[in-house]
Amino acid sequence: MATRDFAVDVAVYQSTSMNAYKHAGARQVIVKLTEGTGYFNPKASAQIKSSHAHHLYVHGYHFATFSDSVSRAKKEAKFFVAEAKRHNISKRRYLWLDWETGDGNSVVGSKTANTRAILAFMKVCHDAGYKVGLYSSASIFRQYVDTAEVIKKYGTCLWVASYATMGRIDSPDFGYFPSMDGVAMWQFTDNWCGLGVDGNITLQELITDNAEKVQKKALSSIAKKERKGAEKKVTGTVYVPILYGNPNYKVRLLDSKGHYQKYINTNTSWKIYSEKIIRGMKCYNLGTDTQWVPAKFTIFK
Repeated sequence: MATRDFAVDVAVYQSTSMNAYKHAGARQVIVKLTEGTGYFNPKASAQIKSSHAHHLYVHGYHFATFSDSVSRAKKEAKFFVAEAKRHNISKRRYLWLDWETGDGNSVVGSKTANTRAILAFMKVCHDAGYKVGLYSSASIFRQYVDTAEVIKKYGTCLWVASYATMGRIDSPDFGYFPSMDGVAMWQFTDNWCGLGVDGNITLQELITDNAEKVQKKALSSIAKKERKGAEKKVTGTVYVPILYGNPNYKVRLLDSKGHYQKYINTNTSWKIYSEKIIRGMKCYNLGTDTQWVPAKFTIFK
């Protein structure tokens, strides 16, 4: 299951300090960087700096004004990417397209034309090496965007806004979740914890850093085990003494993969050819791949 992280999205209307959001439980921040082809968020630098100071993961977003124009979409995307690079937004994070009604952006074109322009924007960002996502309201997604085409191209990448009620909400009520395919993050309120900031909850794992660390640790552990399990050439003879005072007691052999095989008698001597760690035990090879005796039952001669 993906990590359920609280995330806030901030623009010029929010503080330059992320302290209150961090203490409320946010783990990620999406900072507005640009709008159209000429607007920069004047607080972006300070908001990003504060996010890093509070150990929050930082993504960026752009407010679209291109409506259904492919050519304008590409220009806005290039403007956005340049600003993301200027702010050193990590390419492990997301660049989000905020495509909704406002500031001249029209959503009422044909679904096909809208989607074509949206994909043109996302492609520029993706080709620049960033992860990409698309934000809008649930109603706009359903009526004016072919989300299946977006998901087909970029996977689970929708950031959908849908509120159970207006006003303060501290935690999402999944009974009001806007069910649709491809949702990576849900904006469930515009007043999270009474802080005057949008509140979001992730449904898709957006931060892969920890997953990569876990994977590297796992691979390192596997490699270590493999090294421990490597066969080492050893020659000599071992004696299997009578164990527990019972001359009828026998010792069971293993194969090289740790599966138990036949038994051998105690009070016997065996020539060995190599040693290896099997099932966490040092074992000696008695001749074939199915003849490994645990060293703890032997005395090396």
